[in-house]
Amino acid sequence: MLGAALLMPSIGAIFIYSYGQVDRAAPADAIVILGAGTRRDGTPSYSYARRIRHALALYAQGYAPRLICTGGYTQQHPKSEGAACAEMLRKHGVPESAIFYEEHSRNTEENALYTYQILAQHGWQSVLLVSDGYHLFRAEAVFRAYGLAVSSSSAQLSSGALPWQSVIRNMLRETAAFAWWQLRRWL
Repeated sequence: MLGAALLMPSIGAIFIYSYGQVDRAAPADAIVILGAGTRRDGTPSYSYARRIRHALALYAQGYAPRLICTGGYTQQHPKSEGAACAEMLRKHGVPESAIFYEEHSRNTEENALYTYQILAQHGWQSVLLVSDGYHLFRAEAVFRAYGLAVSSSSAQLSSGALPWQSVIRNMLRETAAFAWWQLRRWL
């Protein structure tokens, strides 16, 4: 019994890790950059900046005509994640008309909800999610729950692999987060 209890999360973590290693980028109405925090000075965290740079590459390749930055305020930071992302996009030459952001979300589920509201206002229905590979399986599932057409692309495709310690820690967190999200949906 204990073996099965340990085996199932391990299989889930391996699947989630493997899922994030495949680029599933496809043309979409918008590229959605999932938040990953800001620094004390209001600039994107290292992780968020990686995601933004990858989204910029996809935007330059023509995958979508617009970008949506997600993320609310984090503790003691002067700027929301969404606003910090939008500022970085502008600094890299993205026109204001192509930048949208929401600054209320605090987690992936709220990213999906608030992004869905932006999409619905404009009649858009498809997104290309950009996040870290370990996050994409759950993020896609959450966004699909809103009836959206979803594809994804891992920031690691442009920035290289994450340290193995980070991968293991995040895989465990994502496995638990996915199981918790599914349990809440069933209840």
